[in-house]
Amino acid sequence: MKTMLIVSLLLGIVILMGILIAVGPQGLTGAVVNDVACFEDADCNDNIAATEDICRNPGTEYSLCVNKKIVG
Repeated sequence: MKTMLIVSLLLGIVILMGILIAVGPQGLTGAVVNDVACFEDADCNDNIAATEDICRNPGTEYSLCVNKKIVG
C-alpha cells in the first residue's frame, strides 16, 4: 500500500510538471521565443557590396531583411 502511494505521488508530480511546462507561450522557464528578424539595417548585412541591406519593420515580429541590388 505504501509503495502504491509513493508511485501515485511521483506520477502526480510528473503530470503536474508536464502541465506547468506546457501552459502558456512562456512555459515554466519564462523564456520567450524571439521572432524578430532584424532591429536595424546592419542586422541584414549579406556581405555583398552590390546590394543595399534594408531592415523593414525593425524590432517587430513582422520585421524582415531585404537585400536590393544597387542599380547604377
